[in-house]
Amino acid sequence: MAGGSDHSGGRGELSAEEAARMTDQLAGLTGAGLPLGPGLAALGEELPAGRLRTSLLELGQALEAGIPLDEAMERQKGRIPAHLRGIVLGGLKSGRLGDVLGRFTGYVSVGTDLRRRLWLGMAYPIFTIALTILILVVADTFVVAMFEAIFRDFGVSLPGITILLINVSHGIRAVWPGLAIVGLAFLVVWLSGKLIAGSPAFRGAMAKVPVLGSVWKYTGWAEFCHLLALLLESRLPMPQALRLTGEGVENSSLAHAAESMARGVENGQPLYSTMARQPDLPRNLPRLIRWADDHNTTAEILHTAGEMYEARARTQASFAGTVMAVLAALFVFMGVAVGVVGLFLPLIMLITRLSG
Repeated sequence: MAGGSDHSGGRGELSAEEAARMTDQLAGLTGAGLPLGPGLAALGEELPAGRLRTSLLELGQALEAGIPLDEAMERQKGRIPAHLRGIVLGGLKSGRLGDVLGRFTGYVSVGTDLRRRLWLGMAYPIFTIALTILILVVADTFVVAMFEAIFRDFGVSLPGITILLINVSHGIRAVWPGLAIVGLAFLVVWLSGKLIAGSPAFRGAMAKVPVLGSVWKYTGWAEFCHLLALLLESRLPMPQALRLTGEGVENSSLAHAAESMARGVENGQPLYSTMARQPDLPRNLPRLIRWADDHNTTAEILHTAGEMYEARARTQASFAGTVMAVLAALFVFMGVAVGVVGLFLPLIMLITRLSG
């Protein structure tokens, strides 16, 4: 049973990853034909204290007490996301709860996998650039100062690139406490970014960033299409399915678009018509939806579109990683070239003068 620590550490809505894990557990138990109440309680006992453990334990207790699954999940509406509750409700209505949950588990990991592939592809180039900057700063602070003394003692005429290096060295030595503060601030911002990386506003903003934004944009479209298709397959009304989809994709731009489309559908407009007015959705999707409406295959077309956007997101992730790798190589080459030429060109001039 859940202790006090579980409840105190289990407040707030489940994250996307935690919701996916809960869905996976529900799908596994349902697919195996095992009783949900004891199964969820047993799984919860194996987890560390936190929101997911508390949610599984409370859900298992409610089911063991004879409360229906949909009502038990509704009691946790402050913790279990609305779109997940809608998926369960639709699965119960259609009599295909295990199949619906299993498919949802597969689709919900699409965005996570694509974003992980993007960051993995960019991790090495970013690390290379950061390490190069650190080495150049250290070299410009200490090594350039030594060479400057040599040049001054011998009265060497300095080329412009060397003068630039020396001036930068003076600037770094003068403001190094400020640089340390900037570095610390950058670290704090990076950590904060890690904390808010799953927020709808962050994802909406990332979709507008050049190169990287294409990955987030296509990923959001893929999640949107797959989730809306699943909710429609679960026989939920279109306006409700749209609103739950907007919440489930955790992208503020797509959430606003989904709400606008839901209002349009409620006012009697066709889905493709109100979708065509949303600037944050792909231009070709309304045409596909219009064709699907004529053939009653909206959910199937949405899944097909989602797979197409997944493929584009993977391509863009590979492209972004390649671009960053090229930029990192150019940055390292330029940094080393400027440093070597700037320091050794005066030495060569000095040696030439002395030997002459």
